[in-house]
Amino acid sequence: MPPCQGGNHQSGTLEAPPVRSRNTLHALTSAALVLPGLLITPGHAVGKDRINFQYSRYQEGERNLYGVPSLKPISADVLHGSGIFSLTDRTKFSFGYTQDTWSGATPITITPLATDGGNRPYFNNGVVVGASPLINSNVLLDRDLNPIGRDSITKQSLGVVDTRSVMVMSSASPETRRQATFGLSHEWNEAVINVAGGFSRERDYKSSFGSIGGRLDFNQKLTSVKETLNNSSRSRDQAE
Repeated sequence: MPPCQGGNHQSGTLEAPPVRSRNTLHALTSAALVLPGLLITPGHAVGKDRINFQYSRYQEGERNLYGVPSLKPISADVLHGSGIFSLTDRTKFSFGYTQDTWSGATPITITPLATDGGNRPYFNNGVVVGASPLINSNVLLDRDLNPIGRDSITKQSLGVVDTRSVMVMSSASPETRRQATFGLSHEWNEAVINVAGGFSRERDYKSSFGSIGGRLDFNQKLTSVKETLNNSSRSRDQAE
């Protein structure tokens, strides 16, 4: 029926939000949920039994010590293994072992080559066989504060300016660190308990630790309470 002439006609229409707005809101909501602590994770994470093994080596290159025999550069070999096994559907055992072995020389500072310290040579039957670090040293300067060079072996002044620098090396005897850890966990519908321990051994240092912890879930796993107790000990062998 056509509207009456001269009369006022009002119509109320409820429009749905645009599709683009709904998609944008959904995308923003989804992005917020993946922020740390906002994404709700299942109470029982599905994990697979596995064993990992890794070997790595680190080695520095040789440095120019200007006449003093270059010390063997430091190198480190790292051996690491770990694993996790399911004893039952809800009980898991884990372990880890790491062994580090290192030796050689590495820079501890940089000093002007013109000092009477740095990598001071030491002799055996009149032959230079190595160098020992000497950080606190003296240097001669000219009127313009330029260092006066010295002979790299005798450390006698050469009377000419020498602005070169050299790394001061410090050497260490071979050292090995061994560390082992283990863990045992059991999970119920609304609770989890974890027990862990381990030790670390070096030539002159020993340490060990142990821990026990648990978690209780409430409100359909939307609320959790965690508690962990730790204990550690360490000792150093003063005789070494």
